[in-house]
Amino acid sequence: MDDERPHDPMNPWTDRRADRGPPRRRRAVSEAARRLFLFVRESGPSAGGHASAEGRGRPRTDLDPFDDRIRYPRAMPAPQPDRFARPSADADRSIRDQRRSTALGRTLSVLSIGLLFFAPAASRAESMVMLLAPRVLETIGATTFDERGEIVGQSSLEIEAEASGLRRMRVAMVIEGGGTNLSQAILTPIEAAGAATGEIALRIVEERSQATTAEGISFPLLFIDHRIGRVSCYPADQASSAGQHVYIPGEDRVVNVPMQLLFMPLVRNEVDSLRFQIATCAPGPMLHQMIAVRGNKVRRDGRDVVEIEYRPDFGEVVAWLASRLLPSFSFWFDAKNGQYLGHRMPLHREGPEVLLVRNGLAPPDIGVD
Repeated sequence: MDDERPHDPMNPWTDRRADRGPPRRRRAVSEAARRLFLFVRESGPSAGGHASAEGRGRPRTDLDPFDDRIRYPRAMPAPQPDRFARPSADADRSIRDQRRSTALGRTLSVLSIGLLFFAPAASRAESMVMLLAPRVLETIGATTFDERGEIVGQSSLEIEAEASGLRRMRVAMVIEGGGTNLSQAILTPIEAAGAATGEIALRIVEERSQATTAEGISFPLLFIDHRIGRVSCYPADQASSAGQHVYIPGEDRVVNVPMQLLFMPLVRNEVDSLRFQIATCAPGPMLHQMIAVRGNKVRRDGRDVVEIEYRPDFGEVVAWLASRLLPSFSFWFDAKNGQYLGHRMPLHREGPEVLLVRNGLAPPDIGVD
């Protein structure tokens, strides 16, 4: 099954859409610390599993991650829907091998300042994270700022309802002439979950993302299939059979794309922190423990703006040290209605840090001075 293209009834890639101190102190974090964070995120602490195939290669520049026909030829047989009820026999054997090989790795090992987790159990074949759907589905234009506060491009965030009832989210982070990061998530409504409040709860079905450098070099395509609990990385210059795969151990709490939905309980003061995972290709699939906390609240032009910070979760042992050495990345929301106002994160694992601010606002309007 590892050499088959991901099952995709909606075919989402054929659409061509293009210490919690003040923000000033956050920007004072040294370049060395920032690069250390990126190294830990992309190459360091991971949670469970091993890649099932090797393959790196030189990235190509002529692949469009929104064109499913390039990366997954139509001639390649698609898996049948019932095969997503559980991993294939080969995958089962692979998981049993992982269980035997990692039986002694359940204890926590400290590597540098990171923590490496080995979790041999296979995951349940669905996301365990429930997200509240926004009351208004909208396309949000956002201005891209670099670390000096200069405008470098126009980005967008979009959530729309499909005829099938599924929700599709697209995020395009763009630096004009300086690279892109395109990501997408498919979510399905969970009727019973929101029945008491009248709100619609969503569960993530799949997520995809791919970044491109300023030189046009594409990083591997990251594909998270929550239906089978698997993370895959497909090299940009190789056939899909060269993809690397890892099954998510334990509960599936991976959230890469719809973070603004994930953080709503923090915005509403319903919880003090959220623990989740993100997946990356570095270059093979890796899982990273993350924690999000509520940061500063500021008042700008009659609006209360709340900052949600997130960073690698190293547990209580090194949390104090990590909070001072490693920069956090942030989302900003209107504290009254939960409206997304902006976020800051790296464009890609080797790229610059960018700030996206909702059109009509400037960085000072969300508390970034």
